[in-house]
Amino acid sequence: MSNAIAAHKHRTKLHVLRDRVKRALRDEKHGVAGAAERLAAHQAKRAEYRAANP
Repeated sequence: MSNAIAAHKHRTKLHVLRDRVKRALRDEKHGVAGAAERLAAHQAKRAEYRAANP
């Protein structure tokens, strides 16, 4: 796999994880059921990915 493809996959993964956190925050603000649990799960998943891929 070329470096450009690997970098694109990494960047895409970061954006997907960020977007999931933002959506959960928005849902929590609007009082959607289960949003707080999703927020905690997505934040943990993002932190785990960032720690594994500095």
